[in-house]
Amino acid sequence: MASKIDSLNKELRTRIRAGKPNLWSHGNGLCFALAKSGRADWVFRYTFGGKRRVMTLQSHSDHISDKDYKALELRAIELRDLVKGGVDPLAQRKVNGAVQTNTVETFREVAEGYIASQRGGWKNEKHADQWESTLTQLVYPRIGNMRPHEIGIEDVLRVLQQSHRRRNGKKAAPLWDSVPETASRVRMRIEKIISAAKSKGVGSGDRDVRALWTGHVNPAIWKDGLEHWLSKDKSASDHFAALPYQDVPAIVQELLGKRDFSSRALALTILSAVRTNECLHAEWSEIDLDAAVWTIPAERMKAGRQHRVPLSSAAVELLRTQPRFQGDRYVFPGAKRGKPLSNMSMLEVLRGMRGYGWTVHGFRSSFRDWITDTTLHSSEIAETSLAHTIGNKTEAAYRRGEAFERRAILMQHWCDYLTMKETEYEIKWKRYIAVNEIDIAA
Repeated sequence: MASKIDSLNKELRTRIRAGKPNLWSHGNGLCFALAKSGRADWVFRYTFGGKRRVMTLQSHSDHISDKDYKALELRAIELRDLVKGGVDPLAQRKVNGAVQTNTVETFREVAEGYIASQRGGWKNEKHADQWESTLTQLVYPRIGNMRPHEIGIEDVLRVLQQSHRRRNGKKAAPLWDSVPETASRVRMRIEKIISAAKSKGVGSGDRDVRALWTGHVNPAIWKDGLEHWLSKDKSASDHFAALPYQDVPAIVQELLGKRDFSSRALALTILSAVRTNECLHAEWSEIDLDAAVWTIPAERMKAGRQHRVPLSSAAVELLRTQPRFQGDRYVFPGAKRGKPLSNMSMLEVLRGMRGYGWTVHGFRSSFRDWITDTTLHSSEIAETSLAHTIGNKTEAAYRRGEAFERRAILMQHWCDYLTMKETEYEIKWKRYIAVNEIDIAA
């Protein structure tokens, strides 16, 4: 019969594999905290001065011994007694020489560091100037000196609802209503900067710094956040649907580093530019890894026609390493045996990343925009790759074997854009076109 500590470790491993952020109470304020990043810690959760606080006690690795668990229980009781006696454990820790609040970067400092780190990857130098201009004029005066972990939704609303006078001389109005496109960009920039600050804080080697972010929810997110407090202007909501293609490589590279099925399904969806349900219901019988082809049957296609998807090198590698379960035909099986992942699975992954407010289907638009803005691939090849109906005799021609080869080139081009370093990507594709002397737009 399994001991209490063995059962505990089994439960902890199950929770970590599930990857769902939560706080699991063990009594007297002792909790097991699992973050979105996968980091696990033992923490002490308490209320002091009417505010909920969390203090990290120790990080959790693979398992915990009976001795260490009992020590944590005793430590939690000691801390609980301190709170009852009117002492704030976190404040006491700081007095004793732990991390001081003034060592944590301000929002402005994080923003300046973020822009500096991204500047080299932005193809247009004006992009960095635009970031600096909007932040300096609209954001820093209100939250620039605050610590990112202290910024709440009310602080973000102060930025987005600040009085703004239109250039045409009309009466001043809230920024969100006066210049919605600018306000939307400001919101997304605040969200990214706080997300960057959190990734640095959660990854810190200092437990006290990590503790500042325990249970933190980005206050600048749109979905299930600011959407409840700001007008849902149609132009703004349309803008949120598709992630700019310049931001997609970072998303894909992060997804390819994850092991859960939902993340892997989202990565394949983006790499293959297929629809959500086409990926969720993918079956092993449809996939030929040796030929690098995924044949989706007509009954699962929106247009009611069979669709052959050329698989890029990254897509093939993902599928080769995807676990197979005996008796389950689905590539991405769900929690219930014989069922695929749910429709919400990939969206939940996206919400947990930097893509708050975006949709999974929007990545198809990102793919299409990338083709138009940065490549010479023809419109017909692009539309056929998306399984769109383009009509007339042209469509029939582009569904023949030679068009499949050109679609395969396109999908590998997309894959390289998503996964390669920019310099390597540029060199490869310039050389490819020159050596093969082809016109990929034909």
